Amino acid sequence: MTARLLPVLLLLLACTRADAQSSFDLYADALHPTFQDWSWAAAADYSLANTAPLQGGGRSIRFVPRSWNGLLFASPSANHEAADYESLTFWIHGGSNGGQNLRLSLLDGQAALAEVDVATYTSGGIVAATWHAVTLPFNAATGLASGSFNRVQLMDFSGATQGTVYFDTLRFNARTTQPPAGTQNVSVDLALERRAVSPLIFGVSYGDAATLAAVRYPLRRWGGNSTTRYNWQADVHSTAGDWYWQNIPDTPGGSGSPPAGNSADAFIDATRANGGEALMSIPSIGVAPLDDRTNKHWGFSQTKYGPQLRDECDEPGSAGWCTADAGNGECDPAQNTRTDPQGNRYCQYYATIDGQQRFHIVNNARSDTSFDVTPAFWTPWIAHFQSRYGTAAAGGVRLYALDNEPMLWNSTHRDVHPAAPTYDEVWTRGRDLAIRIKQQDAAALVFGPVTWGYPDLFTSAADAEDCNCLAGPDRAAHGGKPFVQWYLEQVCAYQTANGVRLVDYLDLHYYPQGGGIIDFNSGNLGYSESPAVAAKRLRSLKELHDPNYVSESWIADLGDADAYHYSKPGLIPRAKAWIAQSCPGTKLAISEYNWGPDQGATGALAQAEALAIFAREGVDAAMRWGAPTPGSYAEDAFKLYLNYDGAFARVGGDSVRTTASDADALSAYAIHRSGERLFLLLFNKSTSPQNVNVTVSGAMSGAWTAWRFDGSHHLAAAGSGTVAGTNFALTAVPARSATLVVLPNPAGSDRIFASGFDAAP
Repeated sequence: MTARLLPVLLLLLACTRADAQSSFDLYADALHPTFQDWSWAAAADYSLANTAPLQGGGRSIRFVPRSWNGLLFASPSANHEAADYESLTFWIHGGSNGGQNLRLSLLDGQAALAEVDVATYTSGGIVAATWHAVTLPFNAATGLASGSFNRVQLMDFSGATQGTVYFDTLRFNARTTQPPAGTQNVSVDLALERRAVSPLIFGVSYGDAATLAAVRYPLRRWGGNSTTRYNWQADVHSTAGDWYWQNIPDTPGGSGSPPAGNSADAFIDATRANGGEALMSIPSIGVAPLDDRTNKHWGFSQTKYGPQLRDECDEPGSAGWCTADAGNGECDPAQNTRTDPQGNRYCQYYATIDGQQRFHIVNNARSDTSFDVTPAFWTPWIAHFQSRYGTAAAGGVRLYALDNEPMLWNSTHRDVHPAAPTYDEVWTRGRDLAIRIKQQDAAALVFGPVTWGYPDLFTSAADAEDCNCLAGPDRAAHGGKPFVQWYLEQVCAYQTANGVRLVDYLDLHYYPQGGGIIDFNSGNLGYSESPAVAAKRLRSLKELHDPNYVSESWIADLGDADAYHYSKPGLIPRAKAWIAQSCPGTKLAISEYNWGPDQGATGALAQAEALAIFAREGVDAAMRWGAPTPGSYAEDAFKLYLNYDGAFARVGGDSVRTTASDADALSAYAIHRSGERLFLLLFNKSTSPQNVNVTVSGAMSGAWTAWRFDGSHHLAAAGSGTVAGTNFALTAVPARSATLVVLPNPAGSDRIFASGFDAAP
């Protein structure tokens, strides 16, 4: 073909910005005025106005590192972008000792962009009685090629008391050069692998009013541990193992059944007000919290069951509202000798963890917090929804989940369900509840079994309790079949026998494994953006879709002993194969997942690409745990699809075949809204800019617009112009960025079916 037949438009989406930053001194005789001193070291252990020794000027910083204390300098009003700086430099003096063990961290809130050993970057090391220069380069090796930070932290990393150390002239040095750009080739074929994108993949769990209004998520999940034990009549939930096994009234003192203004109705109201629909979890565990709308109750009373290792009043900041009698259920047999009426000790051994024996309270009375219920308890709740919102067929609540992670009842809810669930229990309890849901509202759609992670795809809690995830007696008793595959067989067997499909969506939870990608002990579900973790986080997305990718975690240790290839998760194709084999027509939902910190560069980038993977692979519903923090980069990942222009323009249509020459560096996805436009999504996962050459199978003519976010810049317009032809190029797509290009409808690409009708969504 001639150049005339292949016109090329150069879309100048360059990464060089007009607002490039200048160098600045974080500390030079005093802290920079935009930073505040948030140090947690004792006042006697540091000074920002030290007079000797000095490297330059009239003041230095004195610090006595001890017992994990530290200096913390925060910029609460503005973030700083790593891409703007070449390095952080400062001087360090080892005092009379030298050799101090110090950790330097750059943080965005609590999420670490980089964490390094200070001595590693000190020329000549930390030496007694001598000033030495420290240079921390901002590059891929340190994790500082991109991303933002608003805190600088220097802390003791020994846990002991070290000799006094001194710092002087901490300076951020402006970047003067950009890394060279790579080149990637992307091809879009509008005729191949067309698959309608379900808008329900852009869902979340919970979320506050600000993020609901900013994004308008199409699906919002009422789910999680607290929903397993929820009393709809009283609006009381149990915190279970998440917080001292307590019942908490959600509308204290409320009257009515359910109380006016109850939390479930408020949840649905807020969801619908922002254009979404709710997925409501209905408990199948067989118990509900006591109907006490005024008082807390707790499962492990220290008065009743003896002293425990922690209680609610041990939590920082709890004085004035905590309950000291509410124990955590963990105990020391040397301290707790309390016995039940039969003379059996409440404090019993249950496991050895990290070489230490652990003991917990057993044989507590579940009547302390709960009462038994049958599936009939829940049908009036659904009737209440029908009265308030209409039936499922008439636009009311239509999505219901069968509890939450039942294969963890024996741990998360062990105060009322200490026995490890089996294949049969999870199926039977869910079946009986689903029967009631379908009887009450025939148009309702049911999600199950709501697995908790990778292991219970294959086995039960009963087998896992015996430390045998792959070939335990419960699995053997069910033909050696993986739990999820067997569960699907039961769904379709029931439908064949009774004419009713009880479960419409196979509902799975999935989280990437391996240190640092996510961390449930962190309030942000992800704490590290270090270079190694950031790169592994982006690679780990392959666990969703690539059947040949071996997990870089403990999953690899499961090996490939049989046909199930356990070391290679391939979650979506694995689940779809089970559906095709065991219960065709079942939809696929991933109702919990999370890929990293809301404010992390790769946490947000991974979130954006996960949504594209769900679209391409044909997931029918997905809900992130939990909703992104308002104003975060993770929120931008959703806005890229749901509100990219600030006026709630959305990505939708059919996913089509899109290939990239090096998907590990830059991955590409395309969604075609037939008759209207083509959405091209580019995720630069590399640490350098990329020039991208794009070929589309149909010629385009008209206006284009581009939108982008990265770890330093929130979602915003990134260029516009006109295009004519099948080829175009993007120049210098920034490192670690997500880009959406909205293109005109390609010629000859509209989806026409044999009936002759245009079936565009």
